[in-house]
Amino acid sequence: MHRTGPAALCLICLCLCGQVAGREAATPHKAVAASPQTDAAALYTQSGTDPSFRTLLDDGTIPVGTNSKRGVKGTIIDVDNRLVERSAHRRNRIPQDIKIHTLCNSVIARKDFPKWTRWYQEDGNTQVFRLFEGEHNVRNSRPGAARIESFSALQWKRGAWHEWEGTYTIVKPHGCAIFKAKNNVNDWGVMLNLSDDGNIKLNHRRHQKDKIIARNMTGKSFDLKVRDNGHDYEVYLNGRKVGAGHYHRPKGYTCFRWGMYDKTLRHDALIFVTGARFK
Repeated sequence: MHRTGPAALCLICLCLCGQVAGREAATPHKAVAASPQTDAAALYTQSGTDPSFRTLLDDGTIPVGTNSKRGVKGTIIDVDNRLVERSAHRRNRIPQDIKIHTLCNSVIARKDFPKWTRWYQEDGNTQVFRLFEGEHNVRNSRPGAARIESFSALQWKRGAWHEWEGTYTIVKPHGCAIFKAKNNVNDWGVMLNLSDDGNIKLNHRRHQKDKIIARNMTGKSFDLKVRDNGHDYEVYLNGRKVGAGHYHRPKGYTCFRWGMYDKTLRHDALIFVTGARFK
């Protein structure tokens, strides 16, 4: 058997380190993975099962063509807060001045959140966002547009900078938007997208190409910060600036929206957002 002495091993290590350092220097925009991967099923427990979307349509639980005020209850998700709430944002309480938008109603006040537990729940400092296979918008004739999003009462025109931050944990990924700086007239200026593979993409509306900023995030968490002044924006992942740009929004107001928004769901989806706050 060939044996390598300590001096030779040191030389090999130095060479390898130099090669790795060279590769890293050549790729300064390498995508970030924030935390060790956890079996997604270990992040929560759930009792019972939720009826299918088709069942809820057929039995009239979900009305079509109206902003329903009935709500739809769901099984309770019990988040393992010890595993999920571990970031610097873990002690941030869930904001009170938010509303939610489901596929049945576009503006739901906080006092009515308990009616809508099929799609939205809160556990500790973590928001739970769920969507189910086959779901799509039913409140009007707009096709697709399945969503569960929370949005800030805070809104602004071009001028002062505003900031959102929090920690995402990807449990059951589905191709969708998970964050927007959203203008009510000129639409979103910047957006973060999730893929079925758990990749996170920074989606610029104009002026530059989109890019993946984190890969294979299923069962993992990452910190997100977005700054916006009604025209310019900056995006930070795990404390590192990963993008910036601008989008002209001459009319309307911008606010922060986070959760999940897609077309018709091909399979179930579940994400957590911990310690969200904005100013």
